[in-house]
Amino acid sequence: MERDSWDELFDELYLEMYASRLSKRDPGPEALGAAELARVPEGGDILDAPCGFGRHSIPLAAAGYRVTGADRSSVQLDEARRAADDPDNPRWLQADIRELPFEDGSFDAVLNLFSSLGYRGEEGDLRTLREFRRVLRPGGALVVETMHRDRLVRLYDPEGWEEVADGALILEKREFDYLTGEVETRVELVRADGGRRGTTWTMRLYSATELAALLRNAGFSEIEAYGGLDGAELTPDRRLALVARP
Repeated sequence: MERDSWDELFDELYLEMYASRLSKRDPGPEALGAAELARVPEGGDILDAPCGFGRHSIPLAAAGYRVTGADRSSVQLDEARRAADDPDNPRWLQADIRELPFEDGSFDAVLNLFSSLGYRGEEGDLRTLREFRRVLRPGGALVVETMHRDRLVRLYDPEGWEEVADGALILEKREFDYLTGEVETRVELVRADGGRRGTTWTMRLYSATELAALLRNAGFSEIEAYGGLDGAELTPDRRLALVARP
């Protein structure tokens, strides 16, 4: 798999910046909430894509589901393998979610969690959603959980910082384009010894309406919107969870 600019963000840099941040949150309720929204049968087959370092895949496997975690980053997959207790479940696979190496109808549910769309443009997202539809079984569901445009506009802050592990700081500067719906983020990790590493990326933020239209274009017909994976009502203050069925 040929590396591109996104691989720099989602490899060691991402783990160093965000793994400790996310470890403060219990991923179990999110993961099981997604499975419940998808109405996955007991012991059903779930694709978590992208799975990152496995924080949702692992509690799903512990709950008895058969889980496949797919991610483009070998670094994140290695971290997932280290964190998992069972060597066989989840099953980890390196793959680009725009071109999944699975047969049609392989899964009861596909989970795309924690703002994992929007990095490769609308065309790339459409390719991804069509792949998710292809690998779903009849009666299966896709769950997309993400930051949405309405919430970002409400909470938008052009810059911020946070202290993370070992006294390091994450510095972020953001610029939101209201016409394109894209937010450009410059992030730098400043280590306690003074060392710095950073990168810049652009992400498309969809409104619920826009993302639902993209899902319909990808072949989904039944779409429900919630304010998070607990099934709450969608408001501008809550993250978006869309459940889509072919």
